[in-house]
Amino acid sequence: MSSNSRKRPLESDTNKENNGITTSRATQAQDLKRRQIQQASWGFKEALAECGVVEFASENTNGNNNDDVAPKSITEVGCQIDASSTPSALRSSITALLEEMSKNGIDPKNERVLADLAEIISTNDEMARKMLLPLYRVRTSDNQNCFSQFTQPEETMDGDDDDNEIIVESSSLVKILLRVDVLQSTLLTALVQKLPELAASEDDDDGSSMNNDVPRLIFSNIRWLDHIVDTSALTMTFVECLTVLASSSSSCEKTRQILLDAISTLPDILNDYNALVVSNNDDDDGGNGEDGQSSILATLQHLRVEDPSLLIPCLDAVGSLPLTDSQFEDVTRDALEALANVERWALPALTTFLMNNCPQGSSSLANEVIEEIRKLPLGKGNYDDDYAMDTSPNGGGRDDSEAVMIESLSRGFAHRSDLTSALLKAIKETTPGNHLPADIWLLACVATANHHKAKVKSIIRSKANNGGFTSQLLRQSLSGNGTALTSLFSTSLCEMADGLLRSSDNAACELGVTLYEILFEDFKDSMQRSDVVSSLVTHICSGVGVKEAEVDAAMRVFSCIIDNGNDGPRALRSFNPLLLGMLEFLHQMTTSQVRRLFLLLFAAGGDKNDEMASGLGDSSGVGGACDDIQIVIEKNLSHGQIANKRIGIIGTVAYAVTRSAELLDQQNSMEVEETDATCMPGGAAVASLPIVKDITEKIEKAYSKCQPVVSKSALDTNMTESNMVTTSNSSGSAAAFMLDELCHAVQGGRLVQEIRDWLDEKYQLEFEEMFVGDFEETEGAGQKGSKGAKDDGLDPQQIPTDPQDLAILNGTSGFGLPGELRFNIQDAESHVYVKILPILSSLTRNNREMLIQQLCPMFRLMASLSDERIGGGGLAEIDAMLECPLLMPSTESSGMEFEDLSATKQWVVTSSYFFATCWVRELVNNFIFAADTSTPQASAITSSSQGFDCKDVQQKVIERLKALIDLEEELRFTASKCFVFSPPGLDLLPAPKELYEVHSPKVDIPEYDPHASKAQKKAAAAEKKKLVKRAKEKEKSKSKMLKVKKKHEELLSTRALGALRPLDPQVCCAIGFDGLSVIPASAEGSQCLSQVQVTKCGGPVITLLLNLLDKSLSDILAEKKSCAFNSGNEERNDDSPYRAVSHSSKSNAASAAFISSEDSSKKCFDLLQSYLNSGVFASLHEHLAIVAELRCGQNSTDNDSETEQQLVATARCLFSCTRTLFESEILTRSPSGKLYLALILKQLGRGDRSGYQDSIRRPSSAHINNLLVYVADNVSEIITGAYTGDLEFAMDGVLTIQSIFECSKRISDDSSDAKAATTSFGKKLSDVSHKLLKEHWPEETKMNKSNVGKLLTLFLEHSTDRMSSLTSLVNDVLLELPHTEKCKGPVENYPTCSSSSFGSYYTVVISYLWKQLVKLFDCDTKNPSVAKKMFETLAELIDFLQSLFDLTRENECLAKKAILLQQLKFGSKFIETFVAKAIPFFQVHFDQHQDTIFELIRRMQKNCRQMYAIIAHGKREKDANLAKEGPRAKKSLELFIHKVKSLLKKNRCMTAMWTKTLTAKDIDGSALSDEEGTTQSDDSDAGSEEEEEVKVKDEEEEEDDSESDDEED
Repeated sequence: MSSNSRKRPLESDTNKENNGITTSRATQAQDLKRRQIQQASWGFKEALAECGVVEFASENTNGNNNDDVAPKSITEVGCQIDASSTPSALRSSITALLEEMSKNGIDPKNERVLADLAEIISTNDEMARKMLLPLYRVRTSDNQNCFSQFTQPEETMDGDDDDNEIIVESSSLVKILLRVDVLQSTLLTALVQKLPELAASEDDDDGSSMNNDVPRLIFSNIRWLDHIVDTSALTMTFVECLTVLASSSSSCEKTRQILLDAISTLPDILNDYNALVVSNNDDDDGGNGEDGQSSILATLQHLRVEDPSLLIPCLDAVGSLPLTDSQFEDVTRDALEALANVERWALPALTTFLMNNCPQGSSSLANEVIEEIRKLPLGKGNYDDDYAMDTSPNGGGRDDSEAVMIESLSRGFAHRSDLTSALLKAIKETTPGNHLPADIWLLACVATANHHKAKVKSIIRSKANNGGFTSQLLRQSLSGNGTALTSLFSTSLCEMADGLLRSSDNAACELGVTLYEILFEDFKDSMQRSDVVSSLVTHICSGVGVKEAEVDAAMRVFSCIIDNGNDGPRALRSFNPLLLGMLEFLHQMTTSQVRRLFLLLFAAGGDKNDEMASGLGDSSGVGGACDDIQIVIEKNLSHGQIANKRIGIIGTVAYAVTRSAELLDQQNSMEVEETDATCMPGGAAVASLPIVKDITEKIEKAYSKCQPVVSKSALDTNMTESNMVTTSNSSGSAAAFMLDELCHAVQGGRLVQEIRDWLDEKYQLEFEEMFVGDFEETEGAGQKGSKGAKDDGLDPQQIPTDPQDLAILNGTSGFGLPGELRFNIQDAESHVYVKILPILSSLTRNNREMLIQQLCPMFRLMASLSDERIGGGGLAEIDAMLECPLLMPSTESSGMEFEDLSATKQWVVTSSYFFATCWVRELVNNFIFAADTSTPQASAITSSSQGFDCKDVQQKVIERLKALIDLEEELRFTASKCFVFSPPGLDLLPAPKELYEVHSPKVDIPEYDPHASKAQKKAAAAEKKKLVKRAKEKEKSKSKMLKVKKKHEELLSTRALGALRPLDPQVCCAIGFDGLSVIPASAEGSQCLSQVQVTKCGGPVITLLLNLLDKSLSDILAEKKSCAFNSGNEERNDDSPYRAVSHSSKSNAASAAFISSEDSSKKCFDLLQSYLNSGVFASLHEHLAIVAELRCGQNSTDNDSETEQQLVATARCLFSCTRTLFESEILTRSPSGKLYLALILKQLGRGDRSGYQDSIRRPSSAHINNLLVYVADNVSEIITGAYTGDLEFAMDGVLTIQSIFECSKRISDDSSDAKAATTSFGKKLSDVSHKLLKEHWPEETKMNKSNVGKLLTLFLEHSTDRMSSLTSLVNDVLLELPHTEKCKGPVENYPTCSSSSFGSYYTVVISYLWKQLVKLFDCDTKNPSVAKKMFETLAELIDFLQSLFDLTRENECLAKKAILLQQLKFGSKFIETFVAKAIPFFQVHFDQHQDTIFELIRRMQKNCRQMYAIIAHGKREKDANLAKEGPRAKKSLELFIHKVKSLLKKNRCMTAMWTKTLTAKDIDGSALSDEEGTTQSDDSDAGSEEEEEVKVKDEEEEEDDSESDDEED
């Protein structure tokens, strides 16, 4: 049969009609019968041949037609169709033919065709492949009209006729057949079942390898179908196919590839969920689409479990399937299970799947996803060794997979707000100590989105402040992960570091320092490091003079980078141009900042070896980059201003430390090598080295430039007041500053011994020559007389060898101010003395101005050089200074005669006391470490190793502390009276102009002349009136002058005391010395107190040390908004930038000059440990116990007023120290802090000096609470065990107990014992406050909200029965005040309640009425069993509120504006809570308590009326505060009326109420006149005059007649 002569079924009729032929019905029947006969044996091939598929038609012919034979050269095309046909027409023809064959019974349900089709696919591989390839048509010269003119030929056929062209179609025969519903299911099943067969077939040499692309062709033909006829059958077939393929995929690469293609194609095949559900719902067996999907999901899950390498394809397939929400939840949970066990390489795919496919709207599931993601082992240090090996199927390292995962998480958080919110909430709710390293990574991923940056910064700051995020956690999370975090560097990490460093919170700033350090260390790309350095330089340059903490923090980052051995300085060296730019801001930097900048520049500038290797530098050993720095140093040293000289001094010392550190490291490395060739020359040979000479020459040169230039005017032959004033040089001494700077360098430990020896020899000789005088060795009085000394008044053993000093002692000096050797320690054999008065009374101005300022710095330098802790020979070398006397002005010169002295002598006396006080402080600071055997270095350095006896040194230190007390008192007096003295470094304080006003002489008021005329008397009276007025003005001016003078004197003394050299915090350890202990060392602990007879406690020295301890604790424990290096005065800088840092043997010498970045909390704990070792807190316990015993014990009645004052002063200092400890969150935030808190409490609570560290690992809350009880009992006994007339002292004790309560709250967990302990502290606080409220205090005691109000608040807040307490305060206190005389009080039972404290009482009580109402409804309000009790309590609260309102309404003297404001404020809150809580409560219990509810509403109406009156009163009086509170009050009143109406309406009781118009009344309840009422109505807003009043039925019967007459119906 030829295709040219064959007509398709529907085409014959059409052709006949076109030809205009009309046939009869008989003819049509015959044709139909003929076709049926022909089709009776047709199968699949015949049907397609009939429809125009030439490929199958050629098999039924003789093959004589060339058109029916496929071209041999064309192998990538499939079946040929007739030239007149198209793919769409072919589909229609096939559908119609098959329908006709089935309808006519020729092939019922097309079973024969389907069987034939299945057989062809399964057996004829070549034909199956052709069916999968694209169809084609052949265009010849005879059929040109069948093709479009735009159809382009694919290829020209090989043959006789060159005009034949191939037109390839886009569809294959299989694609067309799949769109025929009858054939689709059978064809799909056959094709899918063909896949395992193809996977199992082997390639032969005969060319059957052509079938290798058949699986790919099958997948490309069956995907993206318009619809699926039988989804269930297809699903089951695919499941079977996947199962078969998976069984052999591990052993056959071809099978595995087909399996991967099948999994990836699965979503494209089953892509129509609606058709899926519909088709399955129509099945007879009731199947549905979800079952099919579930089988697919189960199969995929099984596949990825059996073969983990299939995880990613399975996830991709599942994510693309049209699943329901419940199925997505199941899939998500399955992925979460896999997340915990999957290998590293698969984490990116899993996280991507979770971020993209986690169902939205399910908060619980989102929380589960976030919790699992937070457990990811992100970071280098969080993987096991197995993870270090690459086990991924595609290769790639750990960093690569983590980088991909970060990008996935960042994209996911950017568009998944629900997951982002869940993450931020989870991190926010995580308690400190429980954060995982992954939290930092996840927050960084969230911060990549601009709309999340602010949230992330807020959380990080808050977590830093509460101790959740620490530097340790940051390093654990990010260090070593630079490659993986590359995508986050510029998008989030840099911005996070920038924001943290700029934060004003200390903890957040610390995190910024750590983060910047990590960024520089782990991101080694030059561009990335350039960004870090540029950002740090910007922080410094923009913050100079504005934000010191930010500059210090940025400097600290550079310090940390330099500390990183050789790598840090070498890495910074390429950024020297950026670093050198900071030199322009030197003059705006603080001393500490300048110091660190120079160290940074010298460290990064390079040394000889580094730069000579690169062609830079010179033979001096200094890097070429340091030349610019040396120029800056020389320039500033040559400048005349002290501010510039300080810069040069710091630069010189920084250079010396850097170069010396280099030499020291060379010595250490050569000692390690131990070879003759590398042995370091010692002694003089080392001192002659060029480096040492260079350092000493530069120090010598700088020191010489710091000395003042001696001129002729420097020698004053006559020291007068005019030139004495100029001696108060406000700029200070440059030489003194350099000595202090050298002291910092020595204490840093980076100077080689040769330089230390040179400094010791140089400055010890200078110190002895300038400041120390010797006593001559005398054996009798004759020699003393030979020196011209007087016989009386001088100790023969203390005769100065200097004749000028002897003249000062004898009173024969030219200056005329007698001297005296003072503050000599008793029984001490002193051979020297300190010259203070001789220097200050010198005629040489430089001695008076500059030399005396070098006394303390030079001695501090000598002590540092001698201190064995820093490598010296021991402080015994200079121990003579501790006990030697001071040559000072005589005692009489600073007494009452001081004001009679000339200004010059006043200045000398005041300056003498100032520098003597500084000297004694410096002595104590340096020798305290030798006296205290419990210092941190005590294990290696002891007082004996320093050359001392510990007890002897302790006694001398105590004597010096006593001398310090006397000196400070003398300085306080002399400095307040000497107007020409100013401390070094401060300008002279000008006296107020009122002190120099010239006052007229005393005004005499003449008497009247009795004989004068009337006019004269009138003139005399006017004159007398003027004189009297003038006299009063003069008296007033004199009083004002005295006040100004007193204020100026206080300012002068404060300036002088504030400029003294600060005491070292280590001095507080003296509290634990035996000489200051109130209990002998043999009696330890509170159990021995009863056996010890103690008659006194405290004293000036103890008070001094306690005040110093309080200040030191405040400095180290307070939460500071700063990140500066130094927490205290720079004179006693424990964080010296020159301090040695532990480095490896290969560390750079310059980098060793920097201090390591210690955590501030560690320094805090180090000092606390020192105090613990010294028994400081045990001494506090002993003092507390002794004060309690002396005030409240058996002998307390024997105390006189002086003893009582001393006990109170000591107790207040003890309370302040204790309060500082318990208010600090540092001790309750972290496990380390809690450990130290427990150790402190063992001493402070029980007095345990030696066993305080026994058996304490991780103290529990119960253990700490038990220790707190001891302290609370001591404090409570001191303030309540005996009467005290000092209310401020009592308040200090109350605040201390409150700090104990707050501390207990912070450290307590959720256990019942911890809660009970905290409650017990609250009860104690309430009981103590209640007792103090009932005490009788002196009449001069001022009672206000800071004391009485505070006590009332604590009493009610922590009362175990607040209702009873409120009842007592209302009925027994406030309502009793009007019964006292003129309402002035005091109330008998509560003497603290009077007219002056009434406002405090009233405010606290009315505020707690509202709080109690809020607390009342915290229970189950729907429970009928508690309803009755609640109604009773509610009635009491309303009655109390009415009583308080009536109190001011009935007593005009109490109705002050402040009281009315509190009524309006808390009355509004009471009504708002009543409406929000009580009205719904009424609704629930209305049927059972209807009458009670009506009564409560009626009572509330009375309070509402009074509030209306107060609002009107505020408008009439035009009171701004009342007017401001009025709108809120009116809104609450209107809401009350509305809610009551609604309540009654819901319960059908509207007849129980009506509305009346209120008459305008005053606050006392009296009706206003018509004129006042009209004025009020005109001034008020609409509706403010006529207010709605809700009445219940029985109200009129209960009201007074006076009130009824005032209302209108």
